[in-house]
Amino acid sequence: MYNLINNNIDKILNAIDPDKDVKPYIQLVCWFNDVNIDVSNDIEFKREYRKYWQLNAARLSDSFCNSYFELLQKSKKAESINVKDVAQWLLKIPSHGDGRCSLQFSFASKFVHMLDRRLPIYDSLVEAFYFFPTGSISESTEEKFERLTKSYSFLLEEYERILQYGLLEYSINQFRLKFDPGQEYTDNKIIDTIIWRFVSFMRSGAIVNRRVTYG
Repeated sequence: MYNLINNNIDKILNAIDPDKDVKPYIQLVCWFNDVNIDVSNDIEFKREYRKYWQLNAARLSDSFCNSYFELLQKSKKAESINVKDVAQWLLKIPSHGDGRCSLQFSFASKFVHMLDRRLPIYDSLVEAFYFFPTGSISESTEEKFERLTKSYSFLLEEYERILQYGLLEYSINQFRLKFDPGQEYTDNKIIDTIIWRFVSFMRSGAIVNRRVTYG
C-alpha cells in the first residue's frame, strides 16, 4: 500500500484542498499553542475545531463539547496524558441530548494529538486503510474499548516504523514541497492526511490496477 501511495502521490496531493485540509489545521495548532488563549472559552477556536475535527457531524451535545474543551484546556499543563484515559473520561459524559453516554475514541485520539502532534489520529478512514476489525452490533462498550485500544497501539508502532524506515518519505517530502506547511504540520500528521485522501480514492473506485485513475 505504501508503494502504491508513493507511486501515485501527485494525484493524491492534487486532491487535497489546502484551504480545507491544511491551513485550518495549522491555524488550530497556532491557536492552541498560544498561552493567552483559553480554548474552553474561545468561541472562534471551538467553532473551527468542531468543524475541522468533525465534532458537528457526530451530532454530539453542546454540554459534551463544552466538557471536552474544558478538559482540553486543563490538559495543556498535564505532564502526560494518553488516549485511554481521555476516552474513559469522555465516556462518563452524556454525549447526546437524551443523556446517553458513548465511547468517542476517535475524538479522544484527536484530543491527545493536539497535545502531542506526533500521536496518530484514529478514525474510520485509518481503520479502513489498515483493515482493522470493526466489531459487531452486539459488541459491548468494554469490548469496543479493548478493540480500539489494540488497534491504536498498532497504529503507534506502525507510524514509528513508517518514519524509521522511510516507507513514505518520498510522499511526505512531496507534501512539504507542495504545501509548505511548516513544522506545525508534523510528519505524523502528513501521513494521516495522505491516508485520508488515499482511502477516499479507494472508496470512490478510483484505484485500478495499482494506480489512481482519476483525482
